[in-house]
Amino acid sequence: MTNRSRVHPAASMGIDAGRYSGLAILLHWTIAILILIQIGLGWYMNEVLPDHTPAQDQAQNIHVSLGLTILLLVAARIGVRLAKRPPPEPAGIAGWERGLISFSHSLFYVLMVVLPLTGWALVSVGKDLVTLWGLPWPHLPGLAFLAHSRPWRHALKSVHTYWLIWLVFANLFLHVAGALKHQFDGHPVLWRMWPGRRPADPPRGSY
Repeated sequence: MTNRSRVHPAASMGIDAGRYSGLAILLHWTIAILILIQIGLGWYMNEVLPDHTPAQDQAQNIHVSLGLTILLLVAARIGVRLAKRPPPEPAGIAGWERGLISFSHSLFYVLMVVLPLTGWALVSVGKDLVTLWGLPWPHLPGLAFLAHSRPWRHALKSVHTYWLIWLVFANLFLHVAGALKHQFDGHPVLWRMWPGRRPADPPRGSY
């Protein structure tokens, strides 16, 4: 009979070793949910609601407020990341996979900043006031040239509503696929960012 103890990778370092902070987890999932809502609302606003109607205007106001809220939360998330470095990737992950993980995370941060900024720019070159949940919000400065150039405005709208959205979907697929791969190939990672989860207690042994 052989007694084999299989210890969870984090068990020997403490139950929360390798896990993101509670604030980072809260911001991660809040931003992720709001982005998915925002994408659905943007599609509904542009593809379902009739143009230039009160319903579309109301949906746009919510869309703008959500976008600005996401931008503020992303700024907070970046601050948390700078204040407390994220945990290292689990040991055993190949170097090229670590590079891909780093690229995917970096691209997410770029998209989470650029998407709301381009949306803010779009409403800033219009005639309507910009509001954040009913409160006045300043126009993005330095965009006077866009107000007088229809081709530039169309290009900005195409970038915001098409190219950046598809980049989000592609990167989200890469992110989820990579997390699931590592979860089931012996390098579990979901517990690192899952609310309320902790590494499983190491089994006492098997015979």
